[in-house]
Amino acid sequence: MLAVAIPVMFSAAGCKKKPVEVPMPPPLPPVVERPIQVSSISPATVEPNQIVPTGKVFGASFQEGATVTFVGPSGSLPGEKVTHLDNNTLAVSIPGLAAGSYDVTVTNPNGQASTLRGGLISRVSELPCRFTVAYFDLDRSKLRSDATAALNGALSCIQGAAGQVRIEGHCDERGTTDYNLALGQRRADSVKNFLTKSGVSASRISTVSIGEERPADPGHSEGAWAKNRRAETTASP
Repeated sequence: MLAVAIPVMFSAAGCKKKPVEVPMPPPLPPVVERPIQVSSISPATVEPNQIVPTGKVFGASFQEGATVTFVGPSGSLPGEKVTHLDNNTLAVSIPGLAAGSYDVTVTNPNGQASTLRGGLISRVSELPCRFTVAYFDLDRSKLRSDATAALNGALSCIQGAAGQVRIEGHCDERGTTDYNLALGQRRADSVKNFLTKSGVSASRISTVSIGEERPADPGHSEGAWAKNRRAETTASP
């Protein structure tokens, strides 16, 4: 009797592939909200009972619809025509204020508020040299002849005053933020060096660089940039 080989069939139907595990994406970082802050106002000194339609309040985390309030000898007066320029800047029309010191409060629509104590002063300007501007050439911090003439014209007044002298260095919009801050500081220091060499005590003088953040002219032409390359000197009585 012949032996017959019978093929044995194996089914793979019962074999299953192990599912591929897809890793979960990492959780998103929490959103951190910066608290509202008022750091400064421009101008910081105004004439009594005179409306200033071009004021600006600087700080952080300002929202659309924020309000500005001035609290001092005139009571509590709201700023008018408040415009949200960006999260760090509000434009405001400063109302006519009686002489004295005023707190500046910004309140967001969500109720958060911040106050700059004594940030705005209303007083009679007694100095003809209260505000002096020196202009600079592109990418330069050396005083030009017209800048020297402007400072010489205010020099005797500044020397005779008893108050502080603040010098702000400004740039046009070209260049990086860090570069313009450094250039603005060099321009402010040039004015300070001129004043100290002319007899103004260095202890009375403070300097700060604003960079391109506060243009005198918001345009984007050479005429506008020429006005923004400057150092502003403010003298107090």
